[in-house]
Amino acid sequence: MRGYCRKKRKGFSTSTIRANILRMDQLPLAELYELTFFQKQDLDKLKEFLEKRGKPFGIHLPFVFRYASVHPNPTSLDKNLRNDTYVVNIEGARFAKSFGAEYVVVHFPNAKQKEAWKDVYDIVMENLEHFYELNKIIETRIENVYMNDYFHSADDYLFVLKETGCTMCLDIGHLLIDSEVYNFDPVSFIEKLADFITEFHIYYADPRTYEECHHAPWGDSFNFRRVLDVIKEFDGVDFVAEPSNDCPKLLFKLMEFLEVML
Repeated sequence: MRGYCRKKRKGFSTSTIRANILRMDQLPLAELYELTFFQKQDLDKLKEFLEKRGKPFGIHLPFVFRYASVHPNPTSLDKNLRNDTYVVNIEGARFAKSFGAEYVVVHFPNAKQKEAWKDVYDIVMENLEHFYELNKIIETRIENVYMNDYFHSADDYLFVLKETGCTMCLDIGHLLIDSEVYNFDPVSFIEKLADFITEFHIYYADPRTYEECHHAPWGDSFNFRRVLDVIKEFDGVDFVAEPSNDCPKLLFKLMEFLEVML
């Protein structure tokens, strides 16, 4: 398996505390941290935390910046929304580099999109150029989203990764949702993209659970167990726990996986 990291690393996303700067010290000790959606006034306290822990970190864009419509819109048919996403991502990437981040994570394409956007050639090309530019600023990892009717196969992502030189942050929850909605095998998806994966976001999701709990820490589905069995064999990648704090039940199961299985 290919990875840009020198070894397998276990990390935590600040989604586990919903980016509450007052709860930073509650984050478990880890080899890596991934910073999510903080406020600009939090930056000094974030620096103190990172210096105290002395560990590398990545940043999930937009970080301290914000998109015009809250969520990123890299493949929207609305040019203004697309351009806003590009501008914010570039601004965030430059800031992440100056802040000392090792990498950034960006979403692609739009989540929950039913528009036939791939029929518009220039939209695809704009996005590829955008990610190429991002990757020149700082290592850029493209995270798979969910329920984009025109972009969800392994081949879709393989094309973008090859064209841009970016690597992949594979979000297990999003993958499980898409595998159910579009009826494909999540393990085959992972295996096809294995050479490009540098990070896994680990939590559980299915279409119903995702509505009830944004990022459930654990689940008992057959495909979830299959996916965990496959990813634990990867070397040289980052395993980042990304549960939300609105459903803490079974968080210990995720902790056990990180501590014992990896």
